[in-house]
Amino acid sequence: MYPIRLIAVGRPKMAPLREMEQHYRTLLKAYARLEVEDLPEGKGDPARQLRDEADRLRVHLGAVRCPVLLSAEGPPRTSEAFARWLGVRMDRGESLAFAIGSSAGFDPGLKAEVKEHLSLSPMTFPHDLSRVLFLEQLYRAFSILKGTAYHK
Repeated sequence: MYPIRLIAVGRPKMAPLREMEQHYRTLLKAYARLEVEDLPEGKGDPARQLRDEADRLRVHLGAVRCPVLLSAEGPPRTSEAFARWLGVRMDRGESLAFAIGSSAGFDPGLKAEVKEHLSLSPMTFPHDLSRVLFLEQLYRAFSILKGTAYHK
């Protein structure tokens, strides 16, 4: 089982989104040992909030070889390109952690420190939906790598 961490600031508030997240987490058990860590959102003025969140994220991201920020500034990838990217890291044995920031995004300092960024889409989605979108794409990537019928 390939270990992957998802570190997210905040939790989905809507039950249907939590159910969808659980659905993809269950599907991913066939391919990966997924660990999900929820961090509280920062408080106070926006700059302080982002710094506080970045400090908490650094603890988790520093423990892996390949940390990735899910960020609008990252390169967009097709599902196939993401699967290839994931496959290369798996072949290298790199530990992976993907981070989803709060609805305010990521601290600029953290963005500069973490070299790998990934955009889920050029469109803007609700923060809570990002977790489900990412988990679905992660499942799709594993399906592509394993040649299953899920990816059409």
